[in-house]
Amino acid sequence: EDPTDPAQDGGNVRSHSQKPGSTPRIPTIQVDHVLTILREFLREFVKLRDEGPPKEIQDVRDNSKDGEYWEALTRVIPERTLKLWDALGAALLEYHKVLTRRSELFSEAAALQRQNS
Repeated sequence: EDPTDPAQDGGNVRSHSQKPGSTPRIPTIQVDHVLTILREFLREFVKLRDEGPPKEIQDVRDNSKDGEYWEALTRVIPERTLKLWDALGAALLEYHKVLTRRSELFSEAAALQRQNS
């Protein structure tokens, strides 16, 4: 009987100690057990996800400077740039009004030319 032969085991997962200098052995899984193994993995995965981060990680995080961080983010764009963008926005609105009025006048002129001809 050879303990490294998966055929004798029916293809079940086996772990064996590695001999020095040998390549690592990949365990084989019998086809009939794949769904069972996946279901068990997903059950454990959901439990891990529902529990959230481990307690020691939750305690390590220092949130004393969170307020300072978020306050600093409100000033990412300099005030001068914001004023420039506001001025450009207002100028574009005025330009849009001029173009709209010009389009209306062009339509009126075309209608008058048709009447005159």
